Amino acid sequence: MEKNKSFIRSIFTHADGIDILLMIVGFMGAVGDGVSTPVLLFDAVTLLYASCGFWVACFFEGYCWARTGERQATRMRSKYLKAVLRQEVGYFDLQSTTTTEVITSVSNDTLVIQDTISEKVPNFLMNVASFVGGNIIAFVVLWKLALVAFPFMLLLVIPGFMYGRTLMGLARKNRNEYNQAGNIAEQAIASVRTVYSFVGEKKTMKEFSEALQGTVKLGLEQGLTKGLGIGGDGIVFAIWAFMFWYGSRMVMYHGTRGGDVFAVGSLIAVSGR
Repeated sequence: MEKNKSFIRSIFTHADGIDILLMIVGFMGAVGDGVSTPVLLFDAVTLLYASCGFWVACFFEGYCWARTGERQATRMRSKYLKAVLRQEVGYFDLQSTTTTEVITSVSNDTLVIQDTISEKVPNFLMNVASFVGGNIIAFVVLWKLALVAFPFMLLLVIPGFMYGRTLMGLARKNRNEYNQAGNIAEQAIASVRTVYSFVGEKKTMKEFSEALQGTVKLGLEQGLTKGLGIGGDGIVFAIWAFMFWYGSRMVMYHGTRGGDVFAVGSLIAVSGR
């Protein structure tokens, strides 16, 4: 747990005051984006006014997080370049292979961090806000149906969590495989005259192809995982069927309004995905 906390803090190490302000505004925008659907299902009378407000929230969510992600990634690359330029010339002569690997790794890592700050973080905040807001509003609208349907949320949350964890592990392995293949290509291009002089094209191509074999296997595993994850969304229809069956009984025998049943069913299904 402590390792995860330090990892999360390290992502925002290069944030300055403007970035903190952008992230705060982006956080509020992500929360507004997340609760947009639940609020619209809760009160359709104010649909136009709510849509205008949610448009503003979505704009600040996209702009602020994308802007701060670019700023922090640029600052990170600048500090890395300064650190490289401080090295002695002998370091690059003796550690050419290591230098290539480090440059490739840092370039890829900064892109990953930028993508995380610009897209993954706001999406996570939006989904959390949608989950919390949707369940709260569902209990406010029709607490009996929401209470019955709430345990089924685990059928939506747990598979999604496992699917995300598996994809993260596969993506990490895939990136390492591509880094190895990229290093072989960069070394061959950097010394292309030597490779051509010693007729090493076939050997280089063979090494490059062998380095990419791991990505083929990982790609198949990734496709299978995504297929299972997308196919798992079919459980949403089963939850919908149960809620409408139970809701229909509430309408017939307890005088519940059909619109409330539909709203709660939509809130539970949308917030749990």
